[in-house]
Amino acid sequence: MDENGQIYKMKEITLPETEMTVDRVMQQWPSTIRCFLDFNMHCVGRPIATFHSVEEACREHGIDLVTFLRRVQAAARASQISGLAAEEAACPSARPKSR
Repeated sequence: MDENGQIYKMKEITLPETEMTVDRVMQQWPSTIRCFLDFNMHCVGRPIATFHSVEEACREHGIDLVTFLRRVQAAARASQISGLAAEEAACPSARPKSR
């Protein structure tokens, strides 16, 4: 709460979770597609991506879930933080224009 009694709410950064479908992760955080490809998980554009969770995909491809999830979450976090910075930069200045 500020001195005027206004309450500010911070934007919540959401991250991919193991139970989310591969398709949902890639749609919500497009930057994570590179992670799937780097781990040789060619789920991009495949119909099974709409059914497999991240956990199931890791199991099917023999990939360590914890390692993969950390990498995917780091990519998602970075894209959200850069998105917030761009959003802030797009806001007009509160200062009046000089004449």
